[in-house]
Amino acid sequence: MENQDNERSVMVSVLAGIGIGVLVGAIAGLLFAPKPGSEVRENVGHTLSDLGHKISELSQQVATRLKTAVETGKQAMEDKVQEADPNGSQAV
Repeated sequence: MENQDNERSVMVSVLAGIGIGVLVGAIAGLLFAPKPGSEVRENVGHTLSDLGHKISELSQQVATRLKTAVETGKQAMEDKVQEADPNGSQAV
């Protein structure tokens, strides 16, 4: 259980770090490469669109890993229940 909480914490940290890095990079790019307003708006639009796609991909990966972790945990619990009650009666 502690391992799952730790993995979840790591995933949240990674997602937050990636999001912040993209945001800081986009702002730095705008500040150090001044362009006309229309180009800046277009670049911001593209950057936000790319960020949205990246967040979507990452959230799908996190969901997949979380689902795998839940299934692994369920299997481990079933195994422990089976070890505790080898006769196969249902423990509630």
